Formats: sequence, structure tokens, C-alpha cells
Amino acid sequence: MSAPMTARTIDPHAPGIPFGRELVVELRKLVGTRGPWILLGVMGVIWLIVIAVVLGVPENPMTFGSTLNGFGITSRIFVGVLAILLVTSEWGQRAVLTTFTLEPRRERVLAAKLCAALLGALVVFALGVALAALVTAMRGGSFGGADEALRYYGIRALFDLLMAFAMAMAVLNTAGAVVAYLVLPEVVVPAILFFGSVAASDDYGRDSLFRSVGPWIYPQESMSVLQSANPGAQGWAQILVCAVIWIGLPGALGVYRVMTSEVK
Repeated sequence: MSAPMTARTIDPHAPGIPFGRELVVELRKLVGTRGPWILLGVMGVIWLIVIAVVLGVPENPMTFGSTLNGFGITSRIFVGVLAILLVTSEWGQRAVLTTFTLEPRRERVLAAKLCAALLGALVVFALGVALAALVTAMRGGSFGGADEALRYYGIRALFDLLMAFAMAMAVLNTAGAVVAYLVLPEVVVPAILFFGSVAASDDYGRDSLFRSVGPWIYPQESMSVLQSANPGAQGWAQILVCAVIWIGLPGALGVYRVMTSEVK
């Protein structure tokens, strides 16, 4: 005869999963699949091309800021896509059901994913700065304006990462989130501003209206003030409004969707 089974009771006072362990799990997800490594490999190839171009054209003057910008454009795009994959891949594969079963506190899962994405972005940021400094020194370039270049690179990278994370939460689909992240702020908005300005150029100042609204809703234009020594109060206000539009609104929608969506 088999031994009788005793029912196990759930202890509601037992401690939950430590946040550090959740962070380690999310970091493993970030580096433990082929997708992120493929993206990082492509980014590395592009960085090698940037280095070859900079070192291969010695007659062109160069600065630390221009070199860092060459690395920064690529890293911002790919780090944003990595953040999207970290959020949406589980939803596409239904693995999120297992995740939320092991950790029902969904807000902690989101926080762990965000921290993992920030740590990954920090590594890429530091590597980009180191390579830009090395290439600039090898070429004998100027380090003038390095403070402004670092400020622009750091804030723009953080902005793009948070925007990608917010888009991923709002859409919960990899392809849709990537399109929203790359196309909406960088293609749709400037196209509307451009064609609206052209169409209204002779119509009682509406052209100036389209031009004046650009720094408040177009990230590329609002962030450009960071390259100056003193962005000013208006410049910081434009960045804040842009962050509310592209990070705050989709982020709030995304948190609501993640917290309330039924996982099947």
C-alpha cells in the first residue's frame, strides 16, 4: 500500500522571491538567447565600419563628439530593440504564463525587466564612450565639447531606451513595438511636420505653427539642445514634454495592460 498523502497548506506569510533573484533571471533572459546576440553582433559590425571610416579618412577633422555620435546612433537603436525583446518575447511565446505563475506580482517583474534593460544599456554606453575616446585619441582629434557630447549621448540613450520599453508594454507584440519605436517618432512625426509646414507656408502663419511645435513633439529636435553648452529652461521643458508624450503616455498604457491583461 502506498503511504497516505497529506495536503500541503500555503503559507501566506512566507517571503516572496527576492528582487535580486528576479533581476538575475531577467539578465539571463537578456543574454541567454540568440536574438540579443545577433543584434549585438550586427551592432558590433557597424561599429567596426564606423572605426574603419574614421581611421581611414585622416584628412577629415574629427572630434570626440562626432565620433561618439557615430557609435551612439547605432547603439540607441539596437539597445531599444533589445529592451523590446525583453518585454514582448514572453508574451509572444506564452512563457509569460509561467513567469506570472512563479511571480504573481507583475509590477516586480516589470521592474526587474526595466533594471535589466538599464544595466545592459549602461554596458553598451560605456563601451561606446571608451571606443569613441580611443578612436579620437588615435586620430589626434579634439576632445573639446566632450561634456556636451556625453550629456547628449547619455540622456538620448536613456530616452530611447525608456521609450522602447514603454512601447513594448503598450503593444505587447515584438513586430508592432519595433515599428512603433522606430517609425512613429522618427518617420511619422517629422513627415507630418514637414508636409504640414509646406502645405501651410502661404496661409497666415500656419507654417510657423508647424515649425514651432516640432521641438515639443519630435525627439530628435527636442534633444538637439543638449548639444549646446546651456540648453536653457525652454530646452529642458521641451525635453520634458517630449518625454511625457513618448514615454509617459505609452508607459502608463503599457503598465495598465500588463497588470490587467488575462494571460492565456
